[in-house]
Amino acid sequence: MISRIRAIRSYDDTPAIHSFVEDVLSAYLSEAGIGSLKAKTVVLKPNWVQESHEVQPHVWEPVITHPSIILIVVEVLAERMEGSGTVIICDAPQSQADFGRIIERGGLKDQLEKKRNKWPGLVIELLDLRREIWKVKDGVVVERREGELDPAGYVRVDLGEESLFYGHPGEGSYYGADYDSNIVNAHHSGRVQEYLIAGTAMNCDLFINLPKMKTHKKTGITCCLKNLVGINGDKNWLPHHTEGGPSKGGDEFPDARRVRGVEKLLKKGGQRLALKFPVLGTFIFRRARAVGKAVLGDSETTIRSGNWAGNDTCWRMALDLNRALIYGNPDGTLRAEPFPRNYFAIVDGIVGGEGNGPLCPDPVDSGVIVAGDDPAEVDAVVSKLMGFRPDDLPVVREAFRDHRWPISAKRLQDIEVLDDRMGKTIRLSDIAPAVGGGFRPHFGWMNLLARTRN
Repeated sequence: MISRIRAIRSYDDTPAIHSFVEDVLSAYLSEAGIGSLKAKTVVLKPNWVQESHEVQPHVWEPVITHPSIILIVVEVLAERMEGSGTVIICDAPQSQADFGRIIERGGLKDQLEKKRNKWPGLVIELLDLRREIWKVKDGVVVERREGELDPAGYVRVDLGEESLFYGHPGEGSYYGADYDSNIVNAHHSGRVQEYLIAGTAMNCDLFINLPKMKTHKKTGITCCLKNLVGINGDKNWLPHHTEGGPSKGGDEFPDARRVRGVEKLLKKGGQRLALKFPVLGTFIFRRARAVGKAVLGDSETTIRSGNWAGNDTCWRMALDLNRALIYGNPDGTLRAEPFPRNYFAIVDGIVGGEGNGPLCPDPVDSGVIVAGDDPAEVDAVVSKLMGFRPDDLPVVREAFRDHRWPISAKRLQDIEVLDDRMGKTIRLSDIAPAVGGGFRPHFGWMNLLARTRN
């Protein structure tokens, strides 16, 4: 199916959103040869990274997929499913995110209850896929508890030599999401390259990706490809960056100044203390972080933790996850045939996020919604809408490389899109940015992306 762009200026324009969703979903189901969805299970995967902007708790629209999009997709699906089947809306947000507050945004939880009453034969579920939930103070984990867990369990998918980490020089130095980096490195060593995928995502009849169009500190942008981080149940199985600077084979930061080494030693020491002595060690680590922030700079203004264009780790993890979903079987084995999973994407770009995304983005009234069945193609289209060249974003560019398990069946230069703003099909290169000048990149990507905006 050819990807499609529609200009929609407001979330209040329900008829326009509904018409677009109905049109593109109908076209996809027809071209994919999918008959009735009656009695089927459909998974919706929004971007629910956290309940709000990290420093402006009243701001949430540029951070997460808007509930209006989710509700309209549920309504269209209910009609297609003839009120019979299961719709599961799920994500694995950041470990410290408040899932209850996320699903209350825009009255989503209450509105879904009305959908249940309207379609009594349709099961509508909300699932938090995290295995562990944290309480964080001053950037330090002070409490951990078990999550609600995916009722369908978790599937260990090992990509082995087909993983983009196989043979990578950063092996042994990966950093995941938690203080104990031994865990992430144990899951990515030699021929073992494994992920922990939520069983709900692996067992559905149709997977619908509902990402947000915004910038990202580690991958430049986040859209369809990066959004699949939320189908992995344990964040510490995911390599986010490689420790050290480029001279040591790492991508944690761009330079090798002595202060970087001191910072790394202090950080490692604080993490070890917090793990070994949960109360006293955590207190000391919090105090040390506060001093470090004052002396070395805040992470919203200082490049650290792989938050820059030199990150050669995070895009690999994102593309690995896409292959695990597209080609993975419910038992963790992998299929050889191309494109076996029913997959569709609808991107929320009505209000986008620019600058310090994904957690602290500034809102952009970008006024677009995008749909397609090829995640790499859709991300390439979204890159252009944001004013960036897909070739400058490894998470997009590398998704088109030759691979035993291709993510896209197309080449970047061959992509065409139906742009309803122009009323015709155009080439990828001819897509105009959604806003004049395009989106402002994350500051760690400014040198690469700012000069390529058009």
